[in-house]
Amino acid sequence: MNHQSNFVPALAASREIAAVGEPQGGRDQLDLSGSLSFFRRRALLIGLVMAAVMVVVLVVSLFMPKTFRAQSEVMLNSNVSAAGQVAATQLGQNAISNQLVETQLQIITSREMAERVSQVLNLGDGLTEDGRREVVDNLERHVSARRSGDSYALTITYDAASAQSAMTIVNTYAQVFTEWELKADQSRNLEARREVESRLSKLRTQASADTQALQQYRIANNLLSTSGASLTEQEISNYDQEVARARAQSAEDEARLQTALGQLRAGSNGDDVGEALGSAVISSLRAQESEAATQVATLSARYGANHPELIRAQKQLGEVRQQIQAEIQRVVSNLRARSQVSDQRLASLSGSLGSARQKLTENNAAMVGLSELERSAAASQSIYETYLNSYKQLLAAEGSERPSARVLTWAGLPTGPVSPNIKLNLVLAAVIGLGLGVVAAYVAEALFQGLSTPEEVENLTGHRFLASIPLLASIGSAQSHAIGEVRTAPFSVFTEAFRALGASLDQACHGSAQIVAITSALPGEGKTVTSCCLAHVYAASGLRTMLIDCDLRRAGLSRLLKTAGRRNGLIEVLKGEATLNFETADEDLSFWILPVLPSDEDSQHLLVGEEFQNLLEQLRGKFDRIVLDLPPVLPIAFTRTIAAKADAVVVAAHWRKTSVFALKAALRRLPADQVHVAGITLNQVDLRRRAFFGRLDPAFYYNEYSEYYR
Repeated sequence: MNHQSNFVPALAASREIAAVGEPQGGRDQLDLSGSLSFFRRRALLIGLVMAAVMVVVLVVSLFMPKTFRAQSEVMLNSNVSAAGQVAATQLGQNAISNQLVETQLQIITSREMAERVSQVLNLGDGLTEDGRREVVDNLERHVSARRSGDSYALTITYDAASAQSAMTIVNTYAQVFTEWELKADQSRNLEARREVESRLSKLRTQASADTQALQQYRIANNLLSTSGASLTEQEISNYDQEVARARAQSAEDEARLQTALGQLRAGSNGDDVGEALGSAVISSLRAQESEAATQVATLSARYGANHPELIRAQKQLGEVRQQIQAEIQRVVSNLRARSQVSDQRLASLSGSLGSARQKLTENNAAMVGLSELERSAAASQSIYETYLNSYKQLLAAEGSERPSARVLTWAGLPTGPVSPNIKLNLVLAAVIGLGLGVVAAYVAEALFQGLSTPEEVENLTGHRFLASIPLLASIGSAQSHAIGEVRTAPFSVFTEAFRALGASLDQACHGSAQIVAITSALPGEGKTVTSCCLAHVYAASGLRTMLIDCDLRRAGLSRLLKTAGRRNGLIEVLKGEATLNFETADEDLSFWILPVLPSDEDSQHLLVGEEFQNLLEQLRGKFDRIVLDLPPVLPIAFTRTIAAKADAVVVAAHWRKTSVFALKAALRRLPADQVHVAGITLNQVDLRRRAFFGRLDPAFYYNEYSEYYR
């Protein structure tokens, strides 16, 4: 008889619980609490990885060769050298440009500088050519130079295996750099002056010869000039101006003449001739004519036509008019003479202009050679003057050379190595270790197969979560055994966990499950302790309780309760060789126990047969609760048969140790149509670490209610 009328399928119940426990819109929420819990529970792994990385880095750093660094500072002078300053002035640039500073930096780190430092310090003495080359290579590899911001200060740095070597070599670099530039400037200036001096004499002779040839050619070809223009060109220019003026004057005189002649031919008496109108003589005669005409008019009115006075007046008027006509004729004759003079002057000037132009044409043919000679003379003179100015400047600069740089700061003895930088290495190691630790934690979390929270139990197995049984050490118990804790501390959190297990069983079965079987997937997961403690809690609550050890191989319950001295056990009862005492419970316990006594016989058939079923039916009438401590499901085949005889089966799992795959495999061997799995309990839960996981388990809030048990 299976007594399964009040049982609710575990899968449906777990789905209801999962639906209640799942946060609404969980996928759209950032679970900071979950992330924090992850880091808290994996803090040990992260810390171990970080510590391991830091230890490795520390050991490597301690065994790495030490490097000492020394630095000296030099400053470039504003006039790098006399020649350089002159060149910069001629180019209109600053004395020190960025390109020049970069050049100085390249000089410091050059191979030639390394060779000179090696010679000064005698580093290559006694070495072969390859050895000296290696010394120079080493100097070149370990020296560096940089500019300090936008200033003219250069910092020279050298790394060496010893502090003394670093200081000596970098100071030698600074000294050689300043002296080398000064000597190089002096040598360059001397060579330049000698070169210019040798060229100057030749250039002077060449310039003089070219100038003399130019003047001789001018004289030979009559190419004399003033103010940059030839005399012929000046003459033509003057003739052009005079011809223009003569032509204008001739045209004007001819126009005056033709106008006067035209007026006379038209019947004019010359009164309206322009020149006559402007003549003072004619104007005076006109006045006399006017007076004479007035007198004639007066006398004509007064006397007769033959009056002597009238005749004399008329004669006088005629004479005046004759004089006017004679004066007009003289004016016209004068215009004709002026026109002829203008024409002759124009013809003369035109002839002279033509002669000058003919002469200019002849001179232009000679100007081709003149231009060539002028360019040659100008080029020779320009080159000569350039060299002459350079020679003067070099003479002025000779002896006034200044070093291109001076030492600002000599390097001191380094106080400690710059490499390895143990502090910096440890900081970097801590950062890298933290990153690797987090990665390791994520990998461990991804590979982790245990069960930690009620949510995982229900979501991964599809069965109800019943209770969390705490680890004694995590609650600060003085007891070393779970049975002792339950017996001596009935109000402790450990004992309360088993009460919660019993209550969960009642809720899962919607009533009292009289026969409760406790099993597990694998050995060592705490099922025997769970069976014993649950039986004690049932008995302590006033229920008649029978605890039966069904593990024939290990007999873990019998060993735990030390029943080896008894003569009557489960097998003996099933064989009919012994009877049960239903009147009094075990002397040391508050419940009855039916152990398994040591035996070499195979008695599994008794448990799977009618004998064990009949015993259970007999015990149902005598006890309120019957707790069966079954063997693990996976290694023992008949466990599933015995489990089918119970009203409810509790599968115990070790917290964060039992593999979820093993648990699923065990549950698959307990078919739902035959075995009534009420749920799963997690044993040996570390309540101190449990807070790092889910929030649906009451153990999550242990810190808040732990004082309640004291």
